[in-house]
Amino acid sequence: MKNFNYFFNEDTIIKAVFKLRVKLARSRSKKHLLHLLTSNQKYNYNKKSEQKNDFEKYNYDLIKKLQEITPPRKKWVDLGSDHRKKRNSQETLATPYKNFYSLIKTYKKYKAKNSQDQWFINLNNFVSEILENVIREDYNIMAPIVFPKLKDKKIYNDINVCRPICMFSLKDRIILSITNKFLTQLFDSFFEDSSFAFRSKKNVKNLTVSHHDCITNILEYRNKHLNEDLFVVECDMEKFYDTVNHKITLNLFNQLIKKSKEKYPSLKLDVPINIFKKYLDCYAFNFNVPSSEDENYWKSYNIDKGLFKWIDENELKKYYTEKDEVRLGVPQGGALSGLIANIYLNEADIKLNNNKILYQRFCDDMIIISNKLEYVNTAKLVYINALQSLNLFPHNFREQDELLTINENKLNFKNYWKGKSKGPFKWNSIENGGIPWIGFVGYEIDYKGNIRVRKSSLKKELNKQKKITQEITNVIKTHRRKPIGTASESAINRLIGMSVGRIKMHNFEMISTDLSWRNGFRELFNNPHSKKQINLLDMRRKKQYYRLLKKIQIEEENISENSKRQIIKYDKPFSYFYQILERK
Repeated sequence: MKNFNYFFNEDTIIKAVFKLRVKLARSRSKKHLLHLLTSNQKYNYNKKSEQKNDFEKYNYDLIKKLQEITPPRKKWVDLGSDHRKKRNSQETLATPYKNFYSLIKTYKKYKAKNSQDQWFINLNNFVSEILENVIREDYNIMAPIVFPKLKDKKIYNDINVCRPICMFSLKDRIILSITNKFLTQLFDSFFEDSSFAFRSKKNVKNLTVSHHDCITNILEYRNKHLNEDLFVVECDMEKFYDTVNHKITLNLFNQLIKKSKEKYPSLKLDVPINIFKKYLDCYAFNFNVPSSEDENYWKSYNIDKGLFKWIDENELKKYYTEKDEVRLGVPQGGALSGLIANIYLNEADIKLNNNKILYQRFCDDMIIISNKLEYVNTAKLVYINALQSLNLFPHNFREQDELLTINENKLNFKNYWKGKSKGPFKWNSIENGGIPWIGFVGYEIDYKGNIRVRKSSLKKELNKQKKITQEITNVIKTHRRKPIGTASESAINRLIGMSVGRIKMHNFEMISTDLSWRNGFRELFNNPHSKKQINLLDMRRKKQYYRLLKKIQIEEENISENSKRQIIKYDKPFSYFYQILERK
């Protein structure tokens, strides 16, 4: 294990800055595509506008700072054709990777000639400031900006429940990101193999473990017990990140530090320990989150009757007589919060380390499967007791007789799909007295081993398709400044890019499309359920695209036939079905 200085140095800080700059470039690129289509100032992302709330001010300051410490776009060094492909492959790099390597190459060029360009001087000063600050014992992490992210569509004249997403300053983001990488590697060997989120552990393919590995393990277990009844418990916690107890967290953290010192006696850990503690000190849900009575806060975000929903007062009293006596909750969106989830819930993982069951956890979601009902029941009780010892709040469990209801002599699965925590229930066909599907980490798996996309994930993708075409429709209504056909090209390119990647006719069979929706569901295979869903995505994407074309054609009625743009069909190479199922 390398020392903290190996992780935290000039090179890693510069790379962290450039990764953020690439994210900014990607975000601005989407806005630029809309800006090109219209002269409407509403879509001019370069125009300085009034900052109505802390989040808008934060974004403005972040963009300004990144522009000050990175080279202007016109100075980025061209990678050249040989460096635009992955090593040992003919596959073209995705644009974000090309931009990142271009920035690295640009920095090296200016460093070699000891440049006096202002951005270069600013960047080196910024790096020095971070290196000096992070080793100081009195260094503090600034309290984050709390941004209200709506859980559902905005409702007028009714309560709007939001998630408190936390945004840290540029300096703190970089410090926390690098510290998280170090501590994740430091603690990873002490975590159980049943945990799959925020790990540095590798799988058999030498890839960092992810939610895909959970699905692989469940399918393997299903196949191993193919002719047996299986029993399942699923658990999700209520407001997990918002109820993490700081005192318990620090105690568990100190235990892992003690183990780390025993395993790596030469490591110097004072600095990362200090940063971790300052991270806990900078925020607590019950102290830092605006209340529903803070009218100015909610008004600044144009959210009527906004609310950061928390645990019911009576529920809180199970563990705390007064909620202000303890510090509860860690920042959602903060780099160290994922690590804290593993530090916290590893206690439950240890107690569920039992070969009689399959136990998988991804952040605060878990699933237990066994061919013996008694094993599942025992494991469920062990898990609940473990959560109670950690002062956590699992959603109430619905057992099998509560999951299915009969309406007009038809089975209704509504309670099952709405249930957060459920079981034990038999995972089998309805005819055999079971429930045919389980849902975990974005997938759904039936008792035969077929997998499909979780309904909520499918719905999000369909809504995103609609949002993209609606955006472009709104843009071309007024102040259009490009040929009308450009709008259709922009729409289809965005729809293809977000679904299966920025593929072209010359590379559609070999590009990995790792920055697209497809990559989140790479375990899908061709079966009647997945086929139906993926075909639906293709059909709806075409429908949205041709709706836009119809509106464009109405606009083109007064344009001569010779100047009309030819409509290009985007079928197999660019389809969800080909890229997700057929190509595989």
